[in-house]
Amino acid sequence: MTRCLLGIDAGTTTITAVAFTPDGTERARAARDNRVHHPRDDWAEQELAATWERTAAVIREVVTALPDADDIVGVGVTGQGGGCWLLDSDGEPVRNAILWTDARASGIVEAWRDDGTSAALFDRCGYGAFPGMALPIVRWLRDHEPEALDRAATLVACKDWIRSRLTETVGSDPTDMSLVHRDIREDGYRPDALRLADVPVVEGLEPRVDPPTRVAGAVTASAAAATGLPAGTPVVTGTMDVAASAYGSGVGTPGEGSTVVGTTLQNQVLLERPRIVGPPTGYTLDLGVGGLGLRAMGAMTGTPNVDWARAQLATTDDFAAVEADARSVAPGADGLVYHPYLSSAGEKAPFVDPAARAQFSGLDPSHTRAHLLRAVYEGVALAVRHCYDSLPGEPRTVTVSGGGARSDLWRQLIADCLDTTVRVPAYGELGAKGAAMLAAVGVDHYPDLDTAIDVMSDTGTTYAPRPGPASVYDDLYAYYTAVRESMADVWSLRRSVAASFESAE
Repeated sequence: MTRCLLGIDAGTTTITAVAFTPDGTERARAARDNRVHHPRDDWAEQELAATWERTAAVIREVVTALPDADDIVGVGVTGQGGGCWLLDSDGEPVRNAILWTDARASGIVEAWRDDGTSAALFDRCGYGAFPGMALPIVRWLRDHEPEALDRAATLVACKDWIRSRLTETVGSDPTDMSLVHRDIREDGYRPDALRLADVPVVEGLEPRVDPPTRVAGAVTASAAAATGLPAGTPVVTGTMDVAASAYGSGVGTPGEGSTVVGTTLQNQVLLERPRIVGPPTGYTLDLGVGGLGLRAMGAMTGTPNVDWARAQLATTDDFAAVEADARSVAPGADGLVYHPYLSSAGEKAPFVDPAARAQFSGLDPSHTRAHLLRAVYEGVALAVRHCYDSLPGEPRTVTVSGGGARSDLWRQLIADCLDTTVRVPAYGELGAKGAAMLAAVGVDHYPDLDTAIDVMSDTGTTYAPRPGPASVYDDLYAYYTAVRESMADVWSLRRSVAASFESAE
């Protein structure tokens, strides 16, 4: 019999389940798209029942694909962070989840930024408020859908919803609650943060919080029928996807950096303890294991920038051909710079501005389609540097993962832009692997997370920065940041002009 650990990663756009042996070898994997609904252009929601059904389906695919001699002995769950997932007193959804990419609370966050509320929240909870966080979303619901809050009994996160379907228990872990109003330096919550945000209703909605490696419950008979998992299989509490991806990539030591180039552009450094440090943007998580903290700067968009460029600028859908076109241009794209703020919610790290928008700067008649493509790749890499400039310390190595890490061009660009060695794990489903590592500790296969990381992660490939391009990107970065800093009033004006177009229709 081969003992297996099941890792589930309920991402924003894809739900993945992977069975691993305790040494980190994949035994079976399945994935399905997870649809995002957009009731309005700048809104983003998901139906909780559909998210569970897709998760149950991928689990069943994995269970079916495993040899008969394989035995799943533990389950770990991770998922997208932020947003607002409300359950009623029966553990059923109150409404669709409002996601971290949603922009409906932009006006609230801008008001908080202007009146000092955001800075005060950072001082208390260690995060810079952005529209896709629970507190501004709850504030919006208070004003527009008070009946939803009247029905709500618990505020959870995506992974917690999946765990509740598997085990019929409701709770969360310190990472996801760090983005609500948890006191990251002490155990418990910060009710004064709720008074600042003018959402006292949240004080009655906090879930139970357990360490990520604690067994939260067991697979119920109904969940077993839906997934094919044996009833009684232990399910651990789990953690937010940014932390799970760090573990899965082999990052577990304070001072190490990791970047996920995916739908979002996640950049983070592990801390020896949760502490509030740096500018009042991004967020800090209490990891709930080993006394560690994590300081993160998650820019809104990563790979969607190249998806957009491929669709609108390239002459082919072939990613390899698009990348080759970008490679045909020298580092620096002859002075053309792209700012990758390609989200209707603006930007949230390393600065918060719901009005921010993507743009090219420095365009002249000599620039070609290849220059535009090169600038998009470089703009995302420069955004990574911008985030690390706002994080504590200077990591000697940064581990890069996510869909964008499949691009050899991006791997080298990030190394050159950071002037730092980049490591890319050989295995790709790092969130699921990190969740499986937590499960391995929870079922006592490993004594602690450090051991699980050491055994289950791979060494990967390294990319060293090249002196010539690194020097070019030093100069380009100065231009990149100068343009960004000059744009706040222009972005605000653009939004006013766009609104006038809409009212004229």
